[in-house]
Amino acid sequence: MRRDRDQENDNIVNIDGSRFTGTGRNKYSRGFLSRITPEHIGAAVFLLVFIYLCINLYIYAAKEQVSIYEVQGQNLSYDRSYPAVCIRDEKLVSSTYSGYVNYYIQNGRKAAKSSIIYSVDASGNNVYSALNSNFEDISLSSDEIRKIKSDIAGVMKTYTGADLTWTQSFKTSLVETLYDYVSRNALAEMDRLSASGNSSSDFHSVRSDRSGVISYTTDGLCGLAIDGVDADLIKDSSVKPYSLRNAGLISTGDAVYRICDNEEWSIVALVTEDFYVNNLETRNVTIFIDGGLTPVKGQLKLLRKDSDYLAQIMLDDYMSAYMDTRFVSIEFDYETEEGLKIPKTAITQKGYYIVPLTVFAADEGAGGYVLKREIYDASTGAVGYDDIYPKKYYSDGYYAYIDMSVVNEGDILCNPDTGERVKVGTVNYLDGVFCVNKGYYVFTRIEKLRSNDEYTIVKKNTKDGLRLYDHIALNAADAVEGKIIY
Repeated sequence: MRRDRDQENDNIVNIDGSRFTGTGRNKYSRGFLSRITPEHIGAAVFLLVFIYLCINLYIYAAKEQVSIYEVQGQNLSYDRSYPAVCIRDEKLVSSTYSGYVNYYIQNGRKAAKSSIIYSVDASGNNVYSALNSNFEDISLSSDEIRKIKSDIAGVMKTYTGADLTWTQSFKTSLVETLYDYVSRNALAEMDRLSASGNSSSDFHSVRSDRSGVISYTTDGLCGLAIDGVDADLIKDSSVKPYSLRNAGLISTGDAVYRICDNEEWSIVALVTEDFYVNNLETRNVTIFIDGGLTPVKGQLKLLRKDSDYLAQIMLDDYMSAYMDTRFVSIEFDYETEEGLKIPKTAITQKGYYIVPLTVFAADEGAGGYVLKREIYDASTGAVGYDDIYPKKYYSDGYYAYIDMSVVNEGDILCNPDTGERVKVGTVNYLDGVFCVNKGYYVFTRIEKLRSNDEYTIVKKNTKDGLRLYDHIALNAADAVEGKIIY
């Protein structure tokens, strides 16, 4: 057989006239294989890798891009400065005389009722003469000297030589203190002359008709009430205080001093809508004024005027310290909220059917509870029950939140033990985020604590809730529950 097959092969020739060997390994096949080099193999592998990369790049480009945020456990700071205006029960007092005015109560000090606040000298010579004639007898008390020394020592302790901007204000304060001391000596001398009958009829000393804190500055807003406060006023930078002591020569009816007869005052701040919403139930607050370190406690009242949100803080302390200040900035001091920080863009809402907890029937073999849905047989008129074992996604103590895919609107749920029947239909919404730990969107409920403009602090360790380092969708508006993302 083999010899016959070989003879047949001998009779077969190739196209070029060469004899067919029967092995298929002619010179053409041997020539092709001999021309395959390692470079050719490398090029083929490179081409395959390139095609693979192109396919993956196309898939990546065509695939929906999801921005992921890793849940952080940082605390959220709520400290923020808000512009504000001060409101006081104040009165601007005008002079009933004309002449040269002298003051006898230090600015910012409290004066008793019937205290001599200022004097008016029509000629301008009475006080000068009284001081000049008894100049050698004028002296400062030990308490007054101690006060001046204490002020100077306090400045020397903090003096570094790097900043001299404080020098003018300290000089003004020191001169004012000496002026008050000397003025009181002048007043005592004028009282002595008045008692002896030697005082001039051109001289008049004026007493206060009430007790209160005295100020010799005004800004045109004396008597400001809450009804007159709005965003434009709080932002008005043109309102500046000016000193009444610079008047020197005054006329009848000119303002001479300002008095506030109680420590009750308020600060009205321009706040954000978030602050307004987050603090609707807040009553007691602690604030810091003008970046100070002293906490000031007060009661909060929120107001809304057109599109403006205002926070009025009622205070009963530190009024005298800000007697000459109309505009301030305040910061609210909140206790630090411990929780999970998430972007506000990640938050969404999901609707659930709510059913009373009392409609759940006891069931020993189904985790302790079951919902029984009525099934009506139209042909026989019989009523049966379909057992449903839903997950109580959330319970507020009165109602259970049931996923809308478990029951349908209009279903009748009943508890055979109590006879209670409930028609499904009421929908409530829960706040939540889309968790993507499993590669697809899963709605996860959250409980908000507080928010600022960008982030929200949510309660941690809630049942079936968010956990530290969970991955969530950054933009909830782009997410679809159950959709696979990778």
